[in-house]
Amino acid sequence: MAQALATQELLAEKQKLKKSLFRLDLIFFTVAAIVALDTLGAVSSQGAQAIFWLAVSAVTFLIPYGLLTAELGTAFPVEGACYEWVRLAFGHLAGAVTAVMYWISNPVWLGGTLAVTAIAAMDTFWGKPFGGIGNIGWLEFVVGAAFIWIAVTWNILSLRYMKWVPNLGAIVRLALLALFGLLVILTGTSKGFAGNLSGWTPTTGVFVAVIGVLVFSWIGFELSTNASEEMEDPQRDVPRMVVGSGIISALAYAVPIIGILLVLSTKDLSNVGSFVSGYQTVVANAVGGTAANVLNFLVGLAIVFSLLTSGTVWLMGADRMMAIGALAGSGPLRLGRFSRRFGTPVPVNVTSGILATAFLLANVIINHALSNGSLSSLFAVVLALAISTTTFSYLLVFQALEVFRIKFPNQPRPYRVPGGMLGAWIVTILTFAYVLGATVFSLWPGLFTSGVTGPASNVDRGTFEITVLVTMAIIIGIAIVFYYLGRGHAVHELLPGEGAPAGDRQLTGARRI
Repeated sequence: MAQALATQELLAEKQKLKKSLFRLDLIFFTVAAIVALDTLGAVSSQGAQAIFWLAVSAVTFLIPYGLLTAELGTAFPVEGACYEWVRLAFGHLAGAVTAVMYWISNPVWLGGTLAVTAIAAMDTFWGKPFGGIGNIGWLEFVVGAAFIWIAVTWNILSLRYMKWVPNLGAIVRLALLALFGLLVILTGTSKGFAGNLSGWTPTTGVFVAVIGVLVFSWIGFELSTNASEEMEDPQRDVPRMVVGSGIISALAYAVPIIGILLVLSTKDLSNVGSFVSGYQTVVANAVGGTAANVLNFLVGLAIVFSLLTSGTVWLMGADRMMAIGALAGSGPLRLGRFSRRFGTPVPVNVTSGILATAFLLANVIINHALSNGSLSSLFAVVLALAISTTTFSYLLVFQALEVFRIKFPNQPRPYRVPGGMLGAWIVTILTFAYVLGATVFSLWPGLFTSGVTGPASNVDRGTFEITVLVTMAIIIGIAIVFYYLGRGHAVHELLPGEGAPAGDRQLTGARRI
């Protein structure tokens, strides 16, 4: 009886969802998710080898990841897709860990590297207002908190009307990156390049340093599938979204990274400031004078808006997934409520904002009280946390493809990974290996290199490891608590769209799993 009530309650909450996403929306949504400006500096700071590993990872991770997402997203087009895929494949506990890690990584990111990069852009392009926002602890917190709660407010409002945020965000950042590419060319032809593209020879040290941020940069294909039941036609649109957004995103990363390496000398490359410094350099070189001041203000505004929409779009997907997880038995039931007016998971949205604000406050305190205000050191620690929590959540998501091929062989698959079971195994192994490596090397930078015990991004090794490992342990602990809190209303039924088990020809209603 309790199980039937839990299933009915989940289905009742899904009735509040509204069809809002169409094909172009999905492409823009995914571009806004994948192309994140805050990681450009971290990638380019590794020099010309970054371009080599960017190309290698595009072929050996981005493409397999896209193929895998296209099959899962069209065969199992359900709200909260990442959670549901893991729950159906491995059970509620695995689903709870995946959901919590995937969800919490976004408040960590929003209150961390996104807010830090936005503040760095304001200080760089707007002439250090108030003496430099990043130099004044209380002001840094106020500006960062405003940044967070704008994103949260946009998430609370209806997706039907607020989808313009990721759409416009994708357009703005693509225009911004195109302008940067043009200014790089103008700078090179008029004054030459301060940097170069030499040093392509791949090394283990750079691969270990860059794999985490590259994987973190590429992920995002599956984000829109967490709102599958708000799509007009996921079976048709998801594969086209993967192709379109994948091509655009690859170009959107290659152009600025090459540009940064050309206009900045090696000594000027940094994880937090390379992109904004590169932009400021080419603006000054290409236009100069008063025009440069005006363009700097507009570019700074565009960068801050792009960063804000990155956080917004990830909250849109991750909060929906966590809400479904809570409703299905992997979290507190109240966390899964959707607003009847807006069709959005307001309790999760607000909780995300609170977590992001708390994380921002902790960052500001650590930065100004313990790290002498070093944005670079703070950025390194926060980025490691964001990468490790995010990539860890994908470990079981990617393995669901093989499990579903065996467990639900009769489920209609409008798109299938080519090559039969061998092809499915290849894309599963490649994607799993990348996210595993990204997680490990983010938690322990320099592993398998001579720097294994030395400072991590200029942060004492002990301080760095205690921070990231304790944070990871706390989040996993929260996931386990959520699992126990959700056991009383756990859903053990197959809902519409969730799979046709072996022996069934088609899905006709709810089934036990």
